[in-house]
Order: sequence, then C-alpha cells, then structure tokens
Amino acid sequence: MTTSAQAPAVPRPAPQPAATPSATPPPDAARRLRWTAAVLLVVLAVALVLGIAPRIGRQKQTAAVVAANSALPTVSVTTIQPVTGASTVSLPGTLTPIETSPIFARATGYIRRIRVNIGSRVRQGDLLAEIEAPELDHQVEAARAMLAQTRATHRLAQVTLGRYRRMWVDSTVTAQEVDSAQAGFGVAAANVNNAQASLRQLMQLQRYERVVAPFTGVVTARNINLGAFVGTAGAVSGSLPSGAGSTTGSLFELARIDTLAVYVTVPEDLVSGVKVGNEAVVTATALVGDTLRGRVARTANALDPAARTLLTEVDVANPSGTFLANMYSQVELSLVGATKALRVPATALVIRDGPPQVATVGPDSTVRYVTVTIGRDYGSWVEVTGGLAPGARVVLNPTDDLQAGQRVRVAS
Repeated sequence: MTTSAQAPAVPRPAPQPAATPSATPPPDAARRLRWTAAVLLVVLAVALVLGIAPRIGRQKQTAAVVAANSALPTVSVTTIQPVTGASTVSLPGTLTPIETSPIFARATGYIRRIRVNIGSRVRQGDLLAEIEAPELDHQVEAARAMLAQTRATHRLAQVTLGRYRRMWVDSTVTAQEVDSAQAGFGVAAANVNNAQASLRQLMQLQRYERVVAPFTGVVTARNINLGAFVGTAGAVSGSLPSGAGSTTGSLFELARIDTLAVYVTVPEDLVSGVKVGNEAVVTATALVGDTLRGRVARTANALDPAARTLLTEVDVANPSGTFLANMYSQVELSLVGATKALRVPATALVIRDGPPQVATVGPDSTVRYVTVTIGRDYGSWVEVTGGLAPGARVVLNPTDDLQAGQRVRVAS
C-alpha cells in the first residue's frame, strides 16, 4: 500500500484589524463644545442673579419694615363719621308724684279712729281717720231744733196772713194790719231759710269728722295718734316720726304715684328741640335695668333768668309702683328734628392743662393733637362741634407718652 506524502501547510498571514476613528475629537469640535458650555453657565448664572437677588432684596426690605414696625407703638383708632338721626339729651331729674297733698282736719276734736298707716294704698273717698267732736254734734242738734222752731213760726205767720186777708175783704181789719201780717210771714220765711243754711253748714262740718282720701294714692306720712287733738287751723297736739318733712299741722300726706312727673332743666341751646309730646326714657339710679317711658307734658314757656334753662315736665306711667317718689333719675329726652354731628368716644378725649384735645393719626401714620369743641355729653360718647372733620382717625385711649409727630402702628 502506497502512502502519499502530504505537503507541509503554509501559514496564513494574520488578519489586520479594521481601522477605527480616533476617540479624540478634532480641535474645532472641542472648541465649540467649550464655548457652548461657557454660554450655558453664563445664562444660568444670570438667571440665578435675576431671580434670587430681588427676592433677597424683598426679604430684607420686609424684615426691615417688620423690625421698624415692631419698634413703633401700636394704637387703636376709630374713624369719625357724622351721626344722622333723632337727637337726644340726657338730663338729671327727680321723680315726683303727679299729685301730692297734705290732709288737714276741718273739724276740731280728738282722733277717735285711724284706718290707715304709712304705705297704705287708698282709693278716692276711702276713710282715713275719724274725729270725735261732741260740741259740733250738739250744735247740729241745736240747729235742727232751731229749724223746727222757725218752721212752726212760719206756718203760724202763714195762717195769720190768710185770716187777715179774709177779714180785710169784710172790712173787719185795716190794710195796715194786713200789711203787718204779710211782713211777719216774710220774716218767718227768712228765718226758716237762715235756720236751714245754718244746719247745712254744721252738717257739712260734721261730715269733716270723717277724714277721707281726696284722690287715689298712697299714704306717705302719718302725723297723728289716737286721742290727738286736731283743729281747723292745722293744729296737731303731737306728730310722729313718720311725718318728718311733711306739712306742719297735717294729719296725713297723700301722694299719687301711678303716674310720676320728672322736672328737668333744659339748656338754652336745646330749647328749640323741646316740644310737648316729645318722647322720653326715664331710668332710676337705684333700679338698674328698669326704665319708664313717657312724654313731655308741659314746659314753663320761659327761661330761668339766672340759669338760662327751661323747666320741663315729663310724665311717665308707673302702674306697678316699682319707681318710688323722690328717686333720683336720668331722663333721656328726644329733641325735635334730626341733627348731623360728629361724635367721638369719651375715651378718646385728652384733658390736660388747656382745652380738650384728641390724638389723630394721618395717612403717614404720624400722630397729631387737635383741639376740639365739645357739645353734648352722651356718657360714653361726646358730641364734637368743632376741630374735627369727617373721616378723621382718632386714637382710642391715648397714653401719656404718646407725643405729637410720633409715628405709630395702627392696630388692625
């Protein structure tokens, strides 16, 4: 078997790697890249500067304002505006009974019975006391007897006159005798009338033994005891402590309190607004929360020459009797017409050495003191008639260290 010899293998050359682009960019591309990055950085820096700087400035400005305001004093203010409406004025007064009367004796005698005491409520005609007057009773009996005697004489004179007239017809008596009988009859008739008048007078005095109430009211004083001697001249043998302040010699003091009258003195500058029928609200210092409503009943129609005030009577109904006579009261009187005035809180007034002032705050938050003219006083408010203009901002409760020209912070 023949084997052929194999030729030796010829080695192949190793393949060459393909050519790849270089990793380093060309010089022009790298330059453009650097410029673009620089421009972006500049734009970003400008944007940051433009956006952050104003905010930082505003924050600093706000912080400065806050710091400045925190250093300024804070005040509360009110804006003054004209008040339009019915004007009122508050005046002091005293509640008095619409009727009051001392009760005197018209008959002389001794007190036999007392039916009432202080605080008793009575109606017109009710018996208050009885007076024992035996002498007066005897006089009444004597007057009745005298009347009976004169009537008998009158009847006799009438019969005699009739007889004389019949006899004169027959010419039995003369005309002179008839005239005498006629005169006797006239005298007898006059005596009857006189006796009747005397009896009526004594009987009227006898009725005064019963002391009665002249009107419906309440007994405010009792000046007598049982057995006290009283007289027609106002004499009383003794008086009680309850009668202190009452009329001397009176038996009782009676007051009508279902309606009370309040007398107030209105200043001259308000007189034009006071008219009969104006409404009024009455409050008593001793009765907090209770009020009475009434109207102006009458005025004096003349000013007091010394005080230059108008005496005005206000009548108020007091059906419950809660308000007592002689209580101190305050009358809020409505005046006719409408007024347009400026009113400021009383707490805004600054009273120092000179005239009253108020502290105002201008648009620049600066304090200025303004001298004002005060009108009516409404208690918590006062009327300003000069010195202020509508829209002014007035400081409430200004402190002593608040100076003119000082800047302040107004509380919201």
